[in-house]
Amino acid sequence: MNALAFLIFTRLKNTLKSLVRQPVRLIYAVILVALIGFTIFAGNQEESKAPQYRDIAELIAGAMALYTLMFLLLARNGFANGGSIFAMPDVNLLFPAPFVQRDVLFYGLIKQVGSSLLLGFFLLFQYTWMHTAYGVSYGFLLILVLGYALAVFFGQFVAMLIYSLTSADERKKKRAKVIYAAYIALILIYAASFVLKDTANAVSQLVAAAGSPLMLFTPVGGWLGLFAAGAAASDVMKIVLGLGLCGIFAALLILIVEKTNSDFYEDVIKTAEVSQSAINASKQGVVAESAPAHVKLGKTGFGRGAGAEMFYYKHRLENRRSRILILDTISLIWAACVIIFSLFMRESGIIPVFVMATYLQFFSVSLGRFNKELLKPYIYLLPEPPLSKMLHALRESLPSAIVEAVLIFVPVYFIIGMNVPEMLLCILARISFTLLFIAGNVILSRIWSGSASKAVIMLLYMVLMLLLAAPGVILAIVTAAAGLTVFSGIATGFLVITICNLLIALLSLFLCRNMLQYAELNYQ
Repeated sequence: MNALAFLIFTRLKNTLKSLVRQPVRLIYAVILVALIGFTIFAGNQEESKAPQYRDIAELIAGAMALYTLMFLLLARNGFANGGSIFAMPDVNLLFPAPFVQRDVLFYGLIKQVGSSLLLGFFLLFQYTWMHTAYGVSYGFLLILVLGYALAVFFGQFVAMLIYSLTSADERKKKRAKVIYAAYIALILIYAASFVLKDTANAVSQLVAAAGSPLMLFTPVGGWLGLFAAGAAASDVMKIVLGLGLCGIFAALLILIVEKTNSDFYEDVIKTAEVSQSAINASKQGVVAESAPAHVKLGKTGFGRGAGAEMFYYKHRLENRRSRILILDTISLIWAACVIIFSLFMRESGIIPVFVMATYLQFFSVSLGRFNKELLKPYIYLLPEPPLSKMLHALRESLPSAIVEAVLIFVPVYFIIGMNVPEMLLCILARISFTLLFIAGNVILSRIWSGSASKAVIMLLYMVLMLLLAAPGVILAIVTAAAGLTVFSGIATGFLVITICNLLIALLSLFLCRNMLQYAELNYQ
């Protein structure tokens, strides 16, 4: 184990050294720290009157829902390719080495905890509204991040175990799916039983359900919620009990791996290969796509479309074959998060909810299949105007953007109590931000036609998106200050933002149209 401990500390040391050796990473880290500092500063501003904080139990209930959701989503991977806690270097170097398998498993789990903490990094930027609404400290926010990391960790571990136990036996896999579905159904039925008691106070009933003993002792999500509740109330017993149950569960999982499958190496190699293929594709500038194991062809052929319009129907057909719904899983998760957030912020109006929706959209909008077309010669060879080809190739993102906006803000309309013009303009503003962020991704692809450092790309992405969104936000503030209103002040702001975003997005795409005039293919 000493050699594996040396490897862990050496990896950590080299990561820290890379910040000094690569100034871009250091600049990126400094900007992130500055942004976190700004959220702390903004959240701790003194108010003119004594703040009225909401019940902290609401935040605990929301954290429990997030932990349970992440655990279930990641554990579900065990029915497909399994959890990824080992990389190909581990497979090539550690697996053949004379180490005890238990030590190698511990190494993978420790490394996975570090990766899980990084995945929860986005929660650090939620301090401002959490402190304003619930009066939480930054230390408590770090505890919520730790709970998120543990939920991700257990989800990956359980996925690996499910794959290890069921991959070779279809009957075992079906039984595991039944247990998985029954677990979800029991949680939903239990929560619904509380809501049905008093539908007029659905939020308070959901909070009561989350705080009930039965829910607090449900695997992983409930235990981590118990840990967070103990930290909020400074209850040492709850903290020890929550973490103790998680520790017992981790020990039980390790024991199951040892007793049921003495050679788990073979079961994780496929997962490591899939992860490494995605990494290699990213380094080579190739967009990898995971297709389902069984694809139903259904209708064949485009059926319609000519010229540049053909790309849209081609992408629509490919999406239909690769998805069950028009929205992917991540989009559905973000939509659910925004709707749940609106339940807790309904007294604050639509602005905080729209800001949260845009913030999540900042990380979820991508170019979709347009990136894949850039790696093929056909879009360059088609004798059509470059701008027309670009718009039709990007067109496939519009239907899902419309559905996502409607799916989010129609429920928010009933929760918050907006008027109809505000809801419609809010949906349009949401769609305009999708187009704006797509245009920003096109600009970024135009600047970096090949592969580049992730730190450089992320830094440019953040700066670019903020610059593109700034004019609409500033103009909306100026319009509100001038007292100009259409329908209402909020509706006017959404209208101004929509117009500005559309103009900036179209101008950006027009300026980048020549990227389809000459092919810059990179197959290295």
